This record gives sequence, structure tokens and C-alpha cells, in this order.
Amino acid sequence: MKKILLTLIIVGGLGVGAPIVGSMLTQGQKQTADNDLGQQFDRFNLLIKKEPSYVKIDGKQSEKQEPGGYMYHQKVVSESGKAYDLSYYAGDKLKEAAYLKLDTKGRFVETWEEVQKEDIPKNVLSKMETL
Repeated sequence: MKKILLTLIIVGGLGVGAPIVGSMLTQGQKQTADNDLGQQFDRFNLLIKKEPSYVKIDGKQSEKQEPGGYMYHQKVVSESGKAYDLSYYAGDKLKEAAYLKLDTKGRFVETWEEVQKEDIPKNVLSKMETL
């Protein structure tokens, strides 16, 4: 019984601890189409909460991917006002200077949608304009 309990504690500790440690270790790495390790760690990290982030599209920050689509590497601003680097994928070239609302959990982007400038919180918009 003790061995089973110890095994469950170790497996549980690894299941919770690995994403937390992985998030910290992959913090500075640039995201690419074939390197999404940091995003996957953030996706399962229990210490990171989901929150919307906003970005204004800059086509110069995109890379064409093979066999298709574009990977964007830009500074985004979370709803709490934190600015950070983020990479996200789009199947087609996005409209220049459009605003996106990204549903994020750390560096993991679940979905994104185009929004109007008026729909962005004022504190986030003012922070975006200083980037």
C-alpha cells in the first residue's frame, strides 16, 4: 500500500511540476512552427491563468511557413496590462494594422479573432501604443 501511495504522489508531482518547470525553462525561446514546447508547457501549467491578450498586426513580424500559413512573432499586451513576446500561427496572411484578441494561457494561444479598436480595454490600448 505504501508503494502504491508513493508512486501516486511521485506521478502526481511530475504531472503538476513538469509543466511549471518547463514553462520557466523555455521562457526566452522563440516560437517556430516546429518548436512549440514553451506553449505546451504553458497550456498545462496550473499556475498560469487564461486571459485575453491583444495585438495590432504587423506583417513585417511574420514568417511564411511551409507547406503554408504564417507564423507571427510580436509583442502582445494582456488584459492585465503585461506586455510580452508571443508567437501565433495564422493559415493566411492577416490584414495589416488589424487588431486581434487572442485567448491565451501564458504563451499558448487557444484562439484569436479580429476586433475593433473600440472593443479593446483603454489601459491595454494605451500600453499597445507605447510599444
